[in-house]
Amino acid sequence: MASGNAIRGSRVGAGPMGEAERGESAPRARISFWCSNGHETQPSFAHDAQVPDTWDCPRCGFPAGQDKDSPPD
Repeated sequence: MASGNAIRGSRVGAGPMGEAERGESAPRARISFWCSNGHETQPSFAHDAQVPDTWDCPRCGFPAGQDKDSPPD
């Protein structure tokens, strides 16, 4: 039989995770990428991060670029 003083669904050190424990989130920017099929994706990057030239389209897998009129082949 289980003891009446057990804490269920918890582990040592568990607690609410919030900004106080994780620190402040970095400011972010959404950058649009388009693939040759016309799909748009908008991943989020930290403002101080280097944005890549291409990004894989999550819908079709083709490379996507930031120029809507001239996506990569």
